[in-house]
Amino acid sequence: MSRPIVPAGTHPIEQGGYILPTIEVKRLMESLTKIVINRLPGMIVYGRPRIGKSRSVEFALNYLPTQLGTFFPILRTQCKSYRVPTEEKFFGDLLADFKFAFPSKRNPSIMRRQIVNLMLEQGERSQMRRIMLVIDEAQRLTEYHYNWLMDIYNDLDHEKISMTVISVGQTELLARRTFFLEQKKAQIIGRFMTNEHEFFGIRSLEEVEHCLMCYDEVTDYPENSGYSYTRYFFPDAFDKGKRLKSFAKDLFNLFKDLRKEHGLSKKMEIPMEYFTFTVENALKVNGTTGNGAEWLTINNWKEAIQNSGYVESEIFMALA
Repeated sequence: MSRPIVPAGTHPIEQGGYILPTIEVKRLMESLTKIVINRLPGMIVYGRPRIGKSRSVEFALNYLPTQLGTFFPILRTQCKSYRVPTEEKFFGDLLADFKFAFPSKRNPSIMRRQIVNLMLEQGERSQMRRIMLVIDEAQRLTEYHYNWLMDIYNDLDHEKISMTVISVGQTELLARRTFFLEQKKAQIIGRFMTNEHEFFGIRSLEEVEHCLMCYDEVTDYPENSGYSYTRYFFPDAFDKGKRLKSFAKDLFNLFKDLRKEHGLSKKMEIPMEYFTFTVENALKVNGTTGNGAEWLTINNWKEAIQNSGYVESEIFMALA
């Protein structure tokens, strides 16, 4: 099988945007499945910035209906930042993210009814009579937002449609929940924040090995071409049995050593973004579209980590 011809700059490794089925993604999938099966109203998914929460949620949601074995409607939105949040802005953003045409003259009551009707239509198509709303950047949600969501939740519940809200954001979500507890806002916590899932970056050798294996075996491009990402950039080495997975221990130790070298003493958690930047740099710079090296070396990996911006990001995170 000959190496596929891919126009320059169009391979996923060059463009980014691909998602790997990592161990952490699978763990998230289990949590989401549990939430739906047990008919729970809400969950917060939180973690430090840049660790791949949003991309992982996207991957998990794509496969959730398959996991459930039935059609399951999922709507997704991103909470925007406003100095003064209003119903009009919030409902308008929801409708825009749902790709729903709404009138130019915005009336909050009408907009909420449009949202509820859209969700009712989706929920009634599901045998489970359920719908999921996923909110990214959920640390921006205020008490006002949750009250508006509660109105939508109650309207749907009146029609026997259950809504599950998944709030995805940074660790400030926990502080937000603590604040609501102190203010005795049980109605908000009970509907939207009872369950939680902490999302992590890469923390173990096993996870590094699994991610590299995905580049070796799981990711074909073009689809069904037989050319994984590793094979596309190092076809001869791949055909001789070389695999990125074999570098797992060395790569894990390189990340640890670079942290020590720069005085980063906290427990290591590699953000998925910088891990993928590292692998992409190693493949692009040294593979067939770059230097044309026969295979990667430890020095290539060290340079790839340094060029990913990982160290600078961790230094700033430590200062923050």
